[in-house]
Amino acid sequence: MAATTPSHSAGWRPPRLTYTTSSRFIVDGLGEPLATNAAVQPSLQAGGGPMVRLEGVTKSFGDNRVLEDVDLSVPPGSVQVIIGPSGSGKSTLLRCVNLLEPVDSGRIFLEGQEITGKGVDVSEVRQQIGIVFQQFNLFPHLKTMDNLTLAARRIRRMRRSHAEQRAMELLRTVGLEEKARQYPHQLSGGQQQRVAIARALMMSPHVMLFDEVTSALDPELVGEVLVVMRDLAKTGMTMLVVTHEMQFARDVGDHLVFIDHGRIVEQGKPVDVLDRPREERTRRFLRRTLQLADSLEELEITEEGGVT
Repeated sequence: MAATTPSHSAGWRPPRLTYTTSSRFIVDGLGEPLATNAAVQPSLQAGGGPMVRLEGVTKSFGDNRVLEDVDLSVPPGSVQVIIGPSGSGKSTLLRCVNLLEPVDSGRIFLEGQEITGKGVDVSEVRQQIGIVFQQFNLFPHLKTMDNLTLAARRIRRMRRSHAEQRAMELLRTVGLEEKARQYPHQLSGGQQQRVAIARALMMSPHVMLFDEVTSALDPELVGEVLVVMRDLAKTGMTMLVVTHEMQFARDVGDHLVFIDHGRIVEQGKPVDVLDRPREERTRRFLRRTLQLADSLEELEITEEGGVT
C-alpha cells in the first residue's frame, strides 16, 4: 500500500520539466481526433465501481518477488500512470491484469467480476483488455491491414469486409490510412507503434494497457505516439500506462502510481506526486529521472552501483 507519512526534505525542489508538453505536439498526418471518432467507443462501468481493481496481488518468479501485496483501483474513464525504476514490477503488473501472467495470490477484477478465479474464459477477458508493448509485435509477413484484422476475423468471426472497414477507420484515426497495404518493415518505428495501438483497438476493448510504448522509439518519433494516446484518453477509454514520459504523466494522467521493489510507494494526483512527493524514495527517483541536480557534478555512483 502507499505510504502516507510526509517526509519533506529541505533540499527538495519541484521538477524543472523541459520536455515538450504532449498536448503541444503537432504531428502532420494524424487523422480525426479519437474523441470525435465513432470507431473508438470505450465501455463505462455502470454503478460507479472501478473498471479494474487489484486486491493484494503478489507475483514471484522463482525466489524473486516481483509484486508484493499490490492494491490498486482504476475508475472507469481514467488514465492511471505507473512509474518506477527498471525491475520494479511495472510491466509484470500489466501482464497480470491482462492474464499473460498468473498471480500467486490476490485477486483482479474487471468491471466488478473477478478474472483471476477458476473457470475464467481467458480469451474473452483478453478481448476486453487491449495491451500495447514496447516492441511492436506486428507480424512481419502481414500487411498493416491484415495485422489489424487477423484476430477480429479469427476470434470474433468478423466478416472480412466489416473487419477491413473498421480497420480503415482506426488507421484513419491514427493517421495511417495510406499505409494499409504496406508491410511493417516499410514503416517507421512510430508508425509501427501507432499500427499496434490501432490493432489493440480492433477488438473494442474496455481497458487499454500501455507498457513503455515509446521507449524503443527515436526521440523525434515519440510525439506522434503520445498524441494518439492523449486523444484516446479524451474518448473516456480507461488506460493503465507504464511510462518514463513524465510530461505525459503530468498532462494526461488522472492518477500517478510510483512502484519500487514490487510495492506501491506513493500515489496521488500527478502534479502532487511529481511536484510534492512525500516519500524520500520517490524524490530520489524523480531527481534521477528528471535530472534535477544543478549539474552532473552533484551526482555520484554509490557502492551498490546506483546514482545518488
